[in-house]
Amino acid sequence: MINPVREYAWGSTHAFSELFGWPPSATPQAEIWMGTHSGAPSEVQLENRDATMPLREVLRSELPFLLKILAADKPLSIQAHPTQAAARAGFESENSAGIELTAAQRNYKDPHHKPELIVAITEFSALCGFRPYAEAAADLRALSDALQKDYPGLEVLLQHVESQNYDAALEWVLRSGAPEAGAVAAALGEAAADGVLTDVGLNAVLVDTLQRTTAAFPADPGVLVATLLNRIDLRPGEGLFLPAGNLHAYLSGVGVEVMAASDNVLRGGLTSKHIDVPELLAVVQPEVLPLPYCEPVSTQSGVLNYLPPVEEFQLTRIDFPAAGSAHTLSPQAAAVAICTAGTVHARAAEDTRTLTLAAGESVFIDSGEQITFSTDQEAQIFIAIAQGSPAREDA
Repeated sequence: MINPVREYAWGSTHAFSELFGWPPSATPQAEIWMGTHSGAPSEVQLENRDATMPLREVLRSELPFLLKILAADKPLSIQAHPTQAAARAGFESENSAGIELTAAQRNYKDPHHKPELIVAITEFSALCGFRPYAEAAADLRALSDALQKDYPGLEVLLQHVESQNYDAALEWVLRSGAPEAGAVAAALGEAAADGVLTDVGLNAVLVDTLQRTTAAFPADPGVLVATLLNRIDLRPGEGLFLPAGNLHAYLSGVGVEVMAASDNVLRGGLTSKHIDVPELLAVVQPEVLPLPYCEPVSTQSGVLNYLPPVEEFQLTRIDFPAAGSAHTLSPQAAAVAICTAGTVHARAAEDTRTLTLAAGESVFIDSGEQITFSTDQEAQIFIAIAQGSPAREDA
């Protein structure tokens, strides 16, 4: 497959180079897209390797998922994704308003929801979901004590949190109290840079979050939103599933991300992209929820299946040599496999040709096609496939 690389300000100039041996990049590379989404569709290299064809033409349809490799050097935007109903309504509304699909102020690029799964390849830090009220309130009090002067805005936010009203807290930070929230964020940035937050004994993880967000986005009200969200640090192989309405932001790291084939993002801060606070507030779930870990299921040594509660996709990770020197599977729906470490050989049943995948390279697997991956070294691949039609393994 030939996959587009998206460049965003929060991306990395070195991550893909270090992981995949690619040439260094002068610009920040953020995402590798694998799928048929019109925003950046993949192509497939044909047998003679002298020609390519769009993946959607090979499929004669659309993939229900979009697979990505995501590399973040700086914090991503505070964001949430819509439900299916909200996505359809928003898409139709913006179409009726005559907003071009490519317009910067467009929220809904398609009529689909965007549940997503992220699995860490490197150490990966994220903010997601609202914290227990008591924990957030305690840290806001400590932050108030750490600053050198009184900030009424911080007291307003604390009152909303102590009243167990994240809906009001979020509205105040991002809309009605945004100037005051920005002033507090600027003060926190100065305190973080001066080492004041560390000196007063604040939680080290929160200090690190504030250092990262204020360094990238000084005086952004979204910094205060970050204090309300759970900080989760994933080790390689650990995953998070983010359904519609879960407020989140990624801070740093490289991961495999798979989602329903959508590019609908509602942003509220920590970004130079389009922000639509009213639309974000309409889709966010402003309540304390369990941490959204996605624990994989092991079917055999070296094979892990991530099975989020959605129709569009599941994700399988295969580690060699733990899975043996070869692994055969038969996806019952179209699938995409990407090599993330080492080198693997892919061969379809009754085919004498072998395709060699280096790290960072991917292959499309047609529905019902039996394929064997083999290697004589340590290697790793991820395979995304429609959840409703799991791969049959023939180890």
